[in-house]
Amino acid sequence: MQKQEFIQRMRQDLANDVKHNKTSVERIAASFGITDKNTVKEFTELAIVLEARRLSLRALPVYDRYMSIVELYNKQVTLSHRTSQSMLLQQYSTPAPIGFIAGVFCGMDKEGFYFEPSAGNGLLTIASEAHNFAVNEIDDVRRSNLKEQGFFKVYDQDATKPFPFIKSFDAIITNPPFGKVEPVKLNEFEFTVLDHVMCIRALDTMKDNGSAALIIGGHTAWDDKGRIQAGKNRNFFVYLHKYYNVVDCINIDGHKLYSRQGTAFNTRLILISGRKKVPGGFPPFYNPESDYTVYSFEELYNRVAKYIDRDLTDKNDFTSAFELEAEALALELELMNFKK
Repeated sequence: MQKQEFIQRMRQDLANDVKHNKTSVERIAASFGITDKNTVKEFTELAIVLEARRLSLRALPVYDRYMSIVELYNKQVTLSHRTSQSMLLQQYSTPAPIGFIAGVFCGMDKEGFYFEPSAGNGLLTIASEAHNFAVNEIDDVRRSNLKEQGFFKVYDQDATKPFPFIKSFDAIITNPPFGKVEPVKLNEFEFTVLDHVMCIRALDTMKDNGSAALIIGGHTAWDDKGRIQAGKNRNFFVYLHKYYNVVDCINIDGHKLYSRQGTAFNTRLILISGRKKVPGGFPPFYNPESDYTVYSFEELYNRVAKYIDRDLTDKNDFTSAFELEAEALALELELMNFKK
């Protein structure tokens, strides 16, 4: 098997605007002795990771680097091959432009100590030099691909379990697989959603003044009072807003921004700046000025770029009338329950 030769060929074709489909990629892979379809998909994605990192590390403004990665995404082959496990877990890698701009929000384009606990082939690490990252991955093929990239450390831990390094990293970034788990008790909350549990375990490894970018499944819905709809999503966001400074939560349209990764599944990008010194607070009410869906990479850039290189450690910058109203209503409900 001539893995490196195949990856180099894929990188050259990406750089030279050579378009491929699943059939043509598999034919080229076979010429290098690579015939397993899942392996072909993973090696092709590794080529995209390496090419995207090359583009991200150039000495150009953030916007120019971002748009070059958008161009790369638009000409990459659609990674449509799926295994029973990847379909069961809704296990889809993050498009490179999302990984890049989320990483820049976290400051990963600068020297630091970063962590990706469900790293796949490394698409969420492309904003940084690989040596700045510790990564974690339980899939054997993907972990092997990670080991070739020069990361500081490559782990193979179950990311639903506590990591041994609490409050260690300057920033964390993650897009966990989507699915269900047996109930997990974290502080006073109970969770049954896989990506929620994995995100919280990841946040435990972030320094108090660190940054985080989390990608979870679905879009947020609100009830007729403007609150996040009761259930698993409200539970998760109540937890986040109690313990962390949540800067933004961005609904991303899967058809427009995710399809070349083999899915049209809707997602959310959650941006966090630090852990609250005193836990407390509630998710804000529905706000039409911010709670809209992003349908293009340009929109996503504009949404995230306003937070880049800005001091986000003071949550008061983002406390709106909607959030104050939500806190007041929550306190009122607590008092009503107390009086019963």
